[in-house]
Amino acid sequence: MEVLDTRGLSALRAIAESGSVAAAATALGWSQPTINHHLANLERALGSTLVEKSPRGSQPTVVGSLVVSRAIEILGLCERLGTEVALWREAQAVPVKIGAVPTVGARVIPKLHNQLQRRPRWQAHAATVPAEMTTAALDVTMDEHAKLVARLEAGDLDLALLVSTDIDKTWIPSTLTATHLYSEQLFLCVPKFVGPISLDEEGMPDLTALVSQTWAFSIDPGDAIDEVVRSFCVAAGFEPRVGMRMDDYAAIIRMIAAGLAVAVIPDSSVPEDPTVEIIPMPMDACRRDVLLVSRSHTAESRAKVSRHDPIIAAHHAAIAEVVADVRTVTAQWR
Repeated sequence: MEVLDTRGLSALRAIAESGSVAAAATALGWSQPTINHHLANLERALGSTLVEKSPRGSQPTVVGSLVVSRAIEILGLCERLGTEVALWREAQAVPVKIGAVPTVGARVIPKLHNQLQRRPRWQAHAATVPAEMTTAALDVTMDEHAKLVARLEAGDLDLALLVSTDIDKTWIPSTLTATHLYSEQLFLCVPKFVGPISLDEEGMPDLTALVSQTWAFSIDPGDAIDEVVRSFCVAAGFEPRVGMRMDDYAAIIRMIAAGLAVAVIPDSSVPEDPTVEIIPMPMDACRRDVLLVSRSHTAESRAKVSRHDPIIAAHHAAIAEVVADVRTVTAQWR
């Protein structure tokens, strides 16, 4: 097989994302003949037709969809390689890229940064780092759940702080490994004027009292807490009426206080607002689990790479330190 040209992979990815050769050319800043040229070279190298063209646009074939998924990973790693080489060239440092859903990241990342500063390779002033030790830098991304999972799979992140619930355990692909860090209690938050919400003998609020209320849900359609809320509402005999979508819990609290919404909120974001009724949900019925998720690598594969590449070995060591310190700073919430 011919050596693959990443320009063909870029062209195919752009076509898949935009739906046409013309739109792909605009996105990449190339001409349409250039797109077609690199796509043709890629199809010849792989011996397969990768794109079906029609008057309505262009879509990947079945094989093309496979190549697109691999192209995303390959191009992500290429982009990351450029960033890593530049960081090494400028500061002899290796980056550890960690993602987090915003509510967890805001709680954990500052403490993680402070904890890492106790380790020699992470200290802010390079002069304090032993000459024989490679320095490290933390690269943080806050984003939606699904996007972080995709970036982990593509190799663009080393680690991610994600969330799940009892009824939502199947979203983790087999290519990723998840470790439980801690669990948060969930609280039903409603305007005070809605009136008292009765509890059953297990401590579960009577959601039928909220049939006419508008719910605030996450922007992320697969949000773990939203799935819990929907399942409980359906069990109570109604579909929750979603009237707003946002991921800023402070803003959601203001909406609740104004009587515009009700919501279920994790412990780390529960407000101190006298106009909001805060009702704890029983932990044995629902909770939010905070997970540390990483790409699956065997110890054997890590050792094999590390023996031949001191920079990769330093990167693995820095990741191990981040993992250890994430566990340290989250121990207080277990």
